[in-house]
Amino acid sequence: TQVAAPENFAADPDGLKLSRHGTDYHVSRDGRAYFVRTKPAGTADSAYDAPRQIVLLTGSHHLQVFWTETKDERLGRALSQFPFAYSIAEARWTPMTHTFLVPPEHQSVYSTGDWNDGCINCHTTHGRGRPGPDGAFDSRVGEFGISCEACHSGGKEHIAKHRNPARRFLQHLGIGDDDTIANPAKMDAATANLACGQCHSVWAFKNAADDAKFQREHGKFRPGMKELDLRWITQPGGTDHPEQRRELAATDPHYFQDRFWGDGMLRMTGREMNATMASPCAKGGHFSCLSCHEMHPAKTDPATLKEWRSGQLKPGMDGDQACLQCHQDLKANIPAHTFHAADSPGSSCYNCHMPHTSYGLLRALRSHQVSSPTARETLDHGRPNACNLCHLDRPLAWTATKLTEWYGHPTPELSADDRTFSSAAQLLLKGDASQRMLIVWSMGWAPAQKASGHDWLYPYLIFGLNDPYAAVRFGSWKSLQSLTGFSGYEYDYTVEDLQQKEASALAYQKWWHEVRNPQGGYRFETLLEPTGFFQQEIFDRMLQLRDRRKVYLSE
Repeated sequence: TQVAAPENFAADPDGLKLSRHGTDYHVSRDGRAYFVRTKPAGTADSAYDAPRQIVLLTGSHHLQVFWTETKDERLGRALSQFPFAYSIAEARWTPMTHTFLVPPEHQSVYSTGDWNDGCINCHTTHGRGRPGPDGAFDSRVGEFGISCEACHSGGKEHIAKHRNPARRFLQHLGIGDDDTIANPAKMDAATANLACGQCHSVWAFKNAADDAKFQREHGKFRPGMKELDLRWITQPGGTDHPEQRRELAATDPHYFQDRFWGDGMLRMTGREMNATMASPCAKGGHFSCLSCHEMHPAKTDPATLKEWRSGQLKPGMDGDQACLQCHQDLKANIPAHTFHAADSPGSSCYNCHMPHTSYGLLRALRSHQVSSPTARETLDHGRPNACNLCHLDRPLAWTATKLTEWYGHPTPELSADDRTFSSAAQLLLKGDASQRMLIVWSMGWAPAQKASGHDWLYPYLIFGLNDPYAAVRFGSWKSLQSLTGFSGYEYDYTVEDLQQKEASALAYQKWWHEVRNPQGGYRFETLLEPTGFFQQEIFDRMLQLRDRRKVYLSE
């Protein structure tokens, strides 16, 4: 979160005009300040209301959102959200509801005051919402954004003690410990994880009184402490905090379902501590966020920083070395463990043990719960397994057979569909919005295209352009652009249903007449006829079985 100064905007919004749900929005600049005015859509400019200043910005890597004053003195420092976000990667303005995985009928993501009692907790340092009566706030922060003290605790003693230049010189030489500052790199794994997990975890307040105290004072937790105060990490399936678990179940029956898969694996981004805690690697007591990530890269040239920002990984950790630093016994002969060629994506530790089964920021992301693929995770919980995320064309039975042959997994009893048809194709038709998003993203993933072929992906991705969920339409469009003949293909994933259908029909015609192999040869297990038509009767039957539960992933 940053102050809305001109130099902090990802794109200058001066003169921006947008419309949404019967309202016109106009952004203009006055000196160093930016203001938003609104009016009923289609009315004269004289109908614009009083300007509201854009006071804060959140996001700088992928998405940037604006927070405005409310112009209602009764609400104090309560903020409202500008209903559009700027997608940095796409260089376009997008309705906020189309940047999250939310049900299509949602007209907003955040209400007035949501920043003050939600976002402020992790997008500022020492933020205190300080709610008052009737939706009013008198919010305060130590600093906007994530400053040194967020990870290293208070600096007052550190500054006082290091006024002595001789002490600074000894510290520079690495002589003596510095007990005035917290350093997660020198903590045990669980304590270091909590320094990150104070924000990057699924947590809840222990009770209403602790919630109120946190909003007033922010709590006493500082990096280096062994436990959060006032809050608890809400890991599913646990037996801790039984009273709080009963309260969650009563007040929000979908709390865990909207955040975790059925077996407790995290399904959305930004809360990776829960996944790290659940990993078998964590049982050794040495596995932490800092096993792979670093916050202060040694090299700070622009090229290095650009690469670092994509995952904030230590040098060499964007590959097998991240795992082999511990699992050294596998290093000499990886194919003996993976049953794939050494240079194959199937011999990548990440691809099998940290597959893309989490969602956030309009894309699939690697799970941070280290696990081994099984057919049962898909059969029992609907989570795409690592094998079928790469071999998109294969049925679940194929995966089960390989895992039995290679690793001795028990072979589960499977339906006729799971024995016959592509697991990915089935999830695209039968699955919920989260499952569909993971599959369409994987269809644009180069290792999956190499393993499963790409000719059969076109009709599925084109079908996804008319998905009810904007996030799935976006994922389908981006993956479609990765295919031959559709590079740079134009499509507006934010339009209404009729325009979606028209765009999908045009894309299908382009594929059929310009790209499709007229010789056919499409395989039965992909649910396509040899010519490329869908096997319509089976397609329709599976679509009738779609999980239409409303999905809202709490990023």
